[in-house]
Amino acid sequence: MSAAVPSTTSAAAAAGKTIKIDVVSDVVCPWCYIGKRRIDKAIAAYKSKPGHEDVQFEISWHPYQLDPSLSKSPTPKMTMYAQKFGPDRAPLIRDRMIQVGKEEGINFEYSGNIVNTLDSHRLIAFATRKGKQDAIVEALFKDYFEENKCGEIPTLIETAAKVGLDRNEVEQFLKSDEGVREVQGEIVEAKMQGVQGVPNITIAEKYVLSGAQEPSTLEEIFNKVA
Repeated sequence: MSAAVPSTTSAAAAAGKTIKIDVVSDVVCPWCYIGKRRIDKAIAAYKSKPGHEDVQFEISWHPYQLDPSLSKSPTPKMTMYAQKFGPDRAPLIRDRMIQVGKEEGINFEYSGNIVNTLDSHRLIAFATRKGKQDAIVEALFKDYFEENKCGEIPTLIETAAKVGLDRNEVEQFLKSDEGVREVQGEIVEAKMQGVQGVPNITIAEKYVLSGAQEPSTLEEIFNKVA
């Protein structure tokens, strides 16, 4: 799908507009990380065009769990992949993701561990209230997929501190049950709305896309919205 070229009128109408993007994702979903990269590329390309400089984007990340049954104790990624996809398919999927990742500037690593992502989603909710949503989402993706860090609470606290969140506040929050019901409720709501896989992207509360879309596809929708 090629991006439509905006007319002078549509470009003028775009000035000063805010385009809302809602993304349902899981921090251990490789396609969600790729999807974030492509959204960022689409926004940068769109804003670089004449008449679009003043368009603002409001991105909200919403929780999903690909496997809510995962333990809070670390499990090797490839063990989980073998259990989920079979021992023969798991290496093929890994190699495919490594190749796609390189095209997006992501160095996927599969020698680390995985844990239940509920606490990661709680941290995202916490960071959102502090104005650090994009920073923590990016950091959590990089932790898991490029630095072999899984989402155990000590790791989450360190990552939160790196993006400028108060270490003590984060530790107190994560060691409590605060936000558990809210995150679980959002996941249930997403499923009730028909989300069966991630990333699930909604633009301007109207255009719903499933999967990591190409930047050109996203740009075309930005033009329609503007």
